[in-house]
Amino acid sequence: GTVTPVAPFSNDEKDEEDEEDTEELANTAPPKRRENNVKAMTAKVNEIQHLKSNMPWSESFSVTSPTPLPFHDKDNALDIHDDLKREVAFYNTALASLQIARAQCTAERIPFTRPLDFFAEMVKTDSHMTKIKDRLIFETKKMEAFEQRKNNKEFKLRAKEAASNRIAEKSRTKQNHFKAVDDWKDDAKEARGKGGVDDGEYLDNLDRTKKRARADQKFGFGGSHKRGHFKIQGDRKSLNDMSGYNPKGNFDGGGTKGQKRGGNKRQGKRARDAQKSRG
Repeated sequence: GTVTPVAPFSNDEKDEEDEEDTEELANTAPPKRRENNVKAMTAKVNEIQHLKSNMPWSESFSVTSPTPLPFHDKDNALDIHDDLKREVAFYNTALASLQIARAQCTAERIPFTRPLDFFAEMVKTDSHMTKIKDRLIFETKKMEAFEQRKNNKEFKLRAKEAASNRIAEKSRTKQNHFKAVDDWKDDAKEARGKGGVDDGEYLDNLDRTKKRARADQKFGFGGSHKRGHFKIQGDRKSLNDMSGYNPKGNFDGGGTKGQKRGGNKRQGKRARDAQKSRG
């Protein structure tokens, strides 16, 4: 198909359209000013109050708090922008009204408590509440784990500090011990004079008791390596030495089987104790 071009509007046509719009606006009536019918509204309020006064209280449950909100109090006005104080004021007003309504319900024998078997349908579904419960449990466990890690860290630091204190105390004790030994050596050397005698000779020259002297004479000095134990071990020469062999019996005194051994009998305990007391 063919497209027919349309000629643009001329200036005269635009002026004519503007004049028509102006005439339509001039012919349109202005909006009426609405005013409140105070007389009718007052009559309606009085009618409602009359009906309310004739109805029982249980039809409205209307309660007015004896304590007004303290936002317009000249002496002690609360800041309306303080969220906490504002909510507390609302709570106290509602609590006072509730106590009045409860007393009124009790006076008119109107039940206001739920029975024990009352079933209230939850707004949230069980699955949603389960998710919330799991989330709360997770947050609680997370906080407990954090506190446990914190306590473990503090315990490790305290244990490390206690161990370092013990090591330092042990080191100080050791130093004090060696210092005390050195001081004792110096004092002992000064007390003995300047004769050049060392501590070993000084201890050897000390008077020993009779008991210690007898023990040294009987058992010797020191261990087996000092008593010559390793020196008397068997070798080829001692193995072939038969000079100490007794063919009649390897015991003192010899003799035949069944013959009583000679020698003095051991004294009794009383005799030994009497001999020690005399000696």
